[in-house]
Amino acid sequence: MLWLGLCLGIAAWCLLSLGLEKHHQQAFAGAFRPRRARAMRAVGWGLLAADFALFVQGWGWAQGPVFWTAALIVSALAWSLALTLWPRASPKLAFAAALSGLATAVLLG
Repeated sequence: MLWLGLCLGIAAWCLLSLGLEKHHQQAFAGAFRPRRARAMRAVGWGLLAADFALFVQGWGWAQGPVFWTAALIVSALAWSLALTLWPRASPKLAFAAALSGLATAVLLG
């Protein structure tokens, strides 16, 4: 479950950052569309909420938020490094992380 939480965190950070004009232009060559950016940010916040629910369901209210915060820090660091080192490939990396997390959930679930 920890792997799924980390992967969802990376996907959420991806969508939140690519919803900003600067990072969107770093990763994509196309024009920035505000409507698409709002949708990306909304899905990103939704993924963070789902991630929180996943950790609380798995570890309870006593430890779930603590583990969720730690997973957010690790996934934010991973996403920041990916966006810095490989800006064009970073959306593909985030998509692969999300697929990896979902595959893990299906196999273990």
